[in-house]
Amino acid sequence: MEHNISSSSAYHRLRTNIEYNEKHPHIHSVCLTGANHGAGATTISVNLAYCFVANTRKVLLLDCNINDPHIHECFNIKNDFGLTDILEDNDYTNYLKYTKAIKDSYSDNELHVITAGNERKHPIDLLSGQSFKKFMQLMKSEYDFIIVDCPSLESCSDVIPVSHLVDGTILVVSLPETDKNIAKRSIERLKRNGAKVLGTVLNKVE
Repeated sequence: MEHNISSSSAYHRLRTNIEYNEKHPHIHSVCLTGANHGAGATTISVNLAYCFVANTRKVLLLDCNINDPHIHECFNIKNDFGLTDILEDNDYTNYLKYTKAIKDSYSDNELHVITAGNERKHPIDLLSGQSFKKFMQLMKSEYDFIIVDCPSLESCSDVIPVSHLVDGTILVVSLPETDKNIAKRSIERLKRNGAKVLGTVLNKVE
């Protein structure tokens, strides 16, 4: 699966390809990561979430970019508590008190957003722990679709443990900034570490 993201219709095509992917059927959760910093994974995560929620879906958008979060900025909401608080307090059963509901202007549905929370020194330790596994298991039972925004592979390895807890991983490549060899190595790295790579999204294409 390869997609050029240059218009709103492209996000709808991306959603359709995820929903009806014959090679990888039954996808109900994905994480997005950039091959390089600034590839645009957050923007694509947000717009993809809107596409799903408009389609009568109960959708969760989760920010796992703990040390460089941007999801809260996209919705102009606070990041004073979020995922890090849930995991450190083992409070995942009370997830709704950490959740912001964003009304979709095109439907009566609400997009649920959980921000990253406060910065932590070693976020990969949180994302590799049992609390996060239990949290994701609960979220899968509560939501029809989950989109997880992760930091770029260039920045850190935080996406690796997350990729093991979702149904598929999408790599975002920014053209012309991302070198083809970097993109290739990123895909190889994800696969080598056990991620199910659904495909790539080409962002910022003229």
